[in-house]
Amino acid sequence: MKKSELKTDRFFVADLLKQIIPSYLLALIVMSLYVVIMQYVDHQVNYTAMFVVAFAILKTFYFTFFTFKQVNISVKRCHYFTQYLWTFGLLVFLIIFSYSTDYACLYFTDSQGFYGIKYSQERNFLALLFEFFYFSIVTFASIGYGDIVPVSLPAKLLVLLEIGQSFVLVVFGLSNINNIHTLRNNGA
Repeated sequence: MKKSELKTDRFFVADLLKQIIPSYLLALIVMSLYVVIMQYVDHQVNYTAMFVVAFAILKTFYFTFFTFKQVNISVKRCHYFTQYLWTFGLLVFLIIFSYSTDYACLYFTDSQGFYGIKYSQERNFLALLFEFFYFSIVTFASIGYGDIVPVSLPAKLLVLLEIGQSFVLVVFGLSNINNIHTLRNNGA
């Protein structure tokens, strides 16, 4: 990597952080409120699962409309493929991790919502979160091995949201790769 590209990479990261920090602070506040609210909710009540799904729908719209807009602005400002790849990879990781936490929350409201998850008190929460992280990656990649299967309506809705988010992200990502290639060839 040339010195000028390295310097541009630093400016890109700083510019990207300036753009996304306010939105991630907002997301952190919303997630914190979610955690506080979930402490006072009886997890065995039927509406709790739909509460998790409702927050997942809001999160999906947030990722789709706001974050993609910010990434698109960043891509237009800088045409280096490695920078775009890092941004795209970070976005994919955030989406996968956020859905894995949604699945874990849903599991605690309805342990029968997923077939193939065996959780006991001896296993810690991180082991369960890893299981759902694996499931989220498999779902995001649209492979679907079948070792973990959503069986309840809220679980199926969450999986459908993640599949839809994956489709939108892949289409968005491929179109921006084409835009970067076109801008480079045109000398912009």
